[in-house]
Amino acid sequence: MKVTGCLKLAYRFYGFLTLSGGATVGLGVWSQMKSETPDLFKKLDVAPLTTIMSMGDPMLIALGCVHALMGVVGCLGTLKKKRWMLLVFFVIVLIIFILQVTMAVFILLPNSVKEKSLSGLESKLVPSLQENYHKNTSIARIWNETMTKLKCCGYKGYDDFTNSTFVKTKSLYPTQCCGQDSTCGKDEATKEKVRGCIHVLLNVNLPISGALSFLIGILEIVALVVSLKVYNYLGHI
Repeated sequence: MKVTGCLKLAYRFYGFLTLSGGATVGLGVWSQMKSETPDLFKKLDVAPLTTIMSMGDPMLIALGCVHALMGVVGCLGTLKKKRWMLLVFFVIVLIIFILQVTMAVFILLPNSVKEKSLSGLESKLVPSLQENYHKNTSIARIWNETMTKLKCCGYKGYDDFTNSTFVKTKSLYPTQCCGQDSTCGKDEATKEKVRGCIHVLLNVNLPISGALSFLIGILEIVALVVSLKVYNYLGHI
């Protein structure tokens, strides 16, 4: 009776895991449809930044799909009393959990360390911004849309524009570097201190993804414990 009761509880848990996985997929799809920011960076043809900017929603969708699938595997393994299916469940969930821990470690690192790890991205974006923001209307439009949506200025701040063709020609900075001011000189940009787009990304987008990963990680720990318990119980039947 004790074993049977345990299997019933495990079966219900795996059912809950499947439903929660489906709900996570729905949340990720909804959030992806609401977000337009990643598309702007895709137009800039900067793959690393595109990946980082868009990692939150696809991560939710991927985790939701895997959890729903693993929930089904757990249900079938418990219902059919197949220990190998529970072993597969345990290994896959453990791998996912390790990957999430790795991501969490990156999120908890100081921003200075994160920015250093993205130095290659900075070396590509900033020179392009300085050389093409004024003379290339397409790049200027994309950057303007991006800075307006994220309420940021340049890659790391207004100083990215200091040596740009745009500032040398007009002696002004983009209006996004001074909030809503119609004119934006260096004094105004220095006073406003609008954050760089990479700072907005690291301080807002990644922590949100990290918080969601933490909550999902708790569920995964429970799933790992349950799968081991059921695996052991089936071994005694």
